[in-house]
Amino acid sequence: MDANDVLIDFLEDNRRRLHRFLGKLEADCLHWKPDPGANSIAVTVWHMGRLFDVFLTRLARGEPAENECWYAEGWAEKTGYDPRGLGRDGWGSVNGYTAEQVADIPRFSTEQLLDYYDAVLLRARGFVEARQIEQLLAPAPGFEGQFTQYQIAQMAILDNARHLGEIFAIKEMWTRRAGS
Repeated sequence: MDANDVLIDFLEDNRRRLHRFLGKLEADCLHWKPDPGANSIAVTVWHMGRLFDVFLTRLARGEPAENECWYAEGWAEKTGYDPRGLGRDGWGSVNGYTAEQVADIPRFSTEQLLDYYDAVLLRARGFVEARQIEQLLAPAPGFEGQFTQYQIAQMAILDNARHLGEIFAIKEMWTRRAGS
């Protein structure tokens, strides 16, 4: 197993866990928020895909926002939601959003969330598979070249794993609230 295989294994593990989790999730829980300032599971899952999309396209590849899966595959048009210019660095990935901007994110269905997430991870997998380790260890265009392409992919994968834990916790809070 080489470094590419490890990244792909983590990508697939995150994808399998998310599918398994959302496949068993009660519909009422998807958009429930533990408190007014918190994000719902749906917003968190969308952020997981969106951040990976931004990191892969803009930061690892150095391509414009129009090449992100969200735009190139028509998600912005299909959903009527164009987050360009919002939040941290204008990424439109929930980071740095105001409460109003979070409230403006559409109420995506489980199917939409998983379809977008899968499309982004398919692109990420293709990116990793198409590169030799030497290419992955080269400085990436984003973050002013201070990270390698491997490190940027790793950051997005670890961010996704952290958010999986977050959505598991939100689900548990929802379950306890519903049980009391």
